[in-house]
Amino acid sequence: MRLKVQLLLPVIGIAALGGVLVSAGQMSQDRTARVALSLDQARTALVQAADVRALSRAVQRDALNTLLEPGADRGAFVQRASSRLTEMAGLLTALRDHAADAPFLVPQAQALTEMTGLVTAVRTGDETDALARLRIRVGPADAQADTLAQSFITARGQEMDGLAADAGRLRAQADRLAAWDAVLGMTGALMAGALFLLLLLRRPLARWIGAGNDDLRAVLAAADRGDELGDWARALVALRNQAAERGRRPARDAVAPAHKALAA
Repeated sequence: MRLKVQLLLPVIGIAALGGVLVSAGQMSQDRTARVALSLDQARTALVQAADVRALSRAVQRDALNTLLEPGADRGAFVQRASSRLTEMAGLLTALRDHAADAPFLVPQAQALTEMTGLVTAVRTGDETDALARLRIRVGPADAQADTLAQSFITARGQEMDGLAADAGRLRAQADRLAAWDAVLGMTGALMAGALFLLLLLRRPLARWIGAGNDDLRAVLAAADRGDELGDWARALVALRNQAAERGRRPARDAVAPAHKALAA
């Protein structure tokens, strides 16, 4: 019983350590997933902010060119601008979900409202009101939004760099834990296999211990086996027979002269 416990303790220890490593690896993978999600959200917010700024500049540039050209197609401008403003409104709504505290959202929403009024003035043919809105209302609000947006984009870029570095470290840690867990798993499997074989062999070997007390029944029974145990048993029987023969030889040598004297 004590032998079994001594053999089982290392296997149990390796299994416990493997479980700890698996738990640590799972926690590392969870942290990696959270960092990857944060990185994806930061990247999405950065792209959406850049798209909003590009649309805002495009609407203002197109409006200015349309208002300054007497022969420009006002209907085509209204159609393009309306589509861009609708897209900008959707991006601003999505940005509020990813970065509700972004400071450029308020002036950018104000600029969007003024641009909508600008498009309405162009549609009705009031070019004077449209130019006034573009220079007095749209311009200042958009300039403020642009300054704050650039700060936001810079901060998001730095955040992405830090998150990418954290994700790399966590992935490397998870890979190391997985490698150690694989090594421990192989070691535990080998030790469990060795323990199983030892337990299989322990019973016939234990029966052989009786041979040391002149009990050859286990050895004689094992001599009929055709495997390695049978070879060992036959060799043991041969050795004991040889030892017994050597022990009987001195006695025969001592009795032989007496027999000769009696015969004479």
